[in-house]
Amino acid sequence: MKHWSPHLYKIYGKENKKADELLENALNQAEILQNKRLPVILTLGHLAKHTGISYSILRKLVARENKAYKIFKIKKRSSGYRVICVPNKDLLKIQKWINKFVLSKLESSPFSYAFEQGQSIVDCAAQHLGCRWLIKIDLRNFFESLSEIQVFRIFKEAGYNNLLSFEMARLCTKQAKGGWKYHSKYWKNNFSGIIKEYNADIIGHLPQGAPTSPKLANLIVKNLDFEVNDIAKKYSLVHTRYADDMIFSTIDNSFDFKKAQCFIKEIFFILPKYGLLPNRQKTKIIPPGGRKIVLGLLVDTEKVRLPKYFRRRLECHWYYCTKDITRHAEVRGFKSQLSMQYYIRGLIAFAKQVDENFVERLKEKYGEPEWI
Repeated sequence: MKHWSPHLYKIYGKENKKADELLENALNQAEILQNKRLPVILTLGHLAKHTGISYSILRKLVARENKAYKIFKIKKRSSGYRVICVPNKDLLKIQKWINKFVLSKLESSPFSYAFEQGQSIVDCAAQHLGCRWLIKIDLRNFFESLSEIQVFRIFKEAGYNNLLSFEMARLCTKQAKGGWKYHSKYWKNNFSGIIKEYNADIIGHLPQGAPTSPKLANLIVKNLDFEVNDIAKKYSLVHTRYADDMIFSTIDNSFDFKKAQCFIKEIFFILPKYGLLPNRQKTKIIPPGGRKIVLGLLVDTEKVRLPKYFRRRLECHWYYCTKDITRHAEVRGFKSQLSMQYYIRGLIAFAKQVDENFVERLKEKYGEPEWI
């Protein structure tokens, strides 16, 4: 990252005959950013120098003139498809830079565990160990529901000016296909000059697959996390959120179905304020005696554990891969041997986070395939 020098900026400004008032305003803004340990970026041209991507390319990306994403679908485990948006080479470089030097410096809520440094899926599940009641609320189309306006506000609140905040929001979002929720009078009334300059009528949303989307999503729903937690405390519930999974639990003996239903109703009521909606079909209440599984992990004892069905599945894959991997891929319906290897590697990585000894026992029992 290039270093900022207020003296050099003032010298260059005067050489280019910029007004003293303009220079002072820019230096004041730069001081705010420096105090927050954020990179000083005042214009799209500054961002071009920081990222090494030409200004003309940045302008086209902001104006959405270039094809910015390769889009494909992957089947969900339950039903339907997940739309993945892979940014092109230039946009990927820009987004990685913004994520590393800007977004990583901004603080998410303490209730958010996904995509946060030092936090893991195990840490999230551990918050619910020993619970009697468990409530799960899934947020529908999480990334796609968070708009360009909300992203703009994150950069604006960080200390960047209106125009640059708009431009960085554009670089971190994907234009929606349409729909009433992506049109906003507020946006047009307040930024008509900017929108006219970049010629775009439809507001974008966070694309699933961009490196900036996870952290931006956590920052956008930061206030929601605190509001939800205030409600959870009224019901003596512990609250965590892992991306689009909101999880609540309690050991309170007085908690019952009626309280659970009232609590869920309160949460559902506040979600639209943040542009979110619940997936009602995936909302679950697990009472005492029910299996307590959080993010695929058992939390019914004093230690986070891998469920039996997961251990059996991984052991089965491991065994057959040491016998005839090609045949196993065909029988299990994988498109290719390589896609199965990626899938099993994911299972192993997940298992290692929770119970590394289990993975070591599989190695001793069946040997280790070369590709693991």
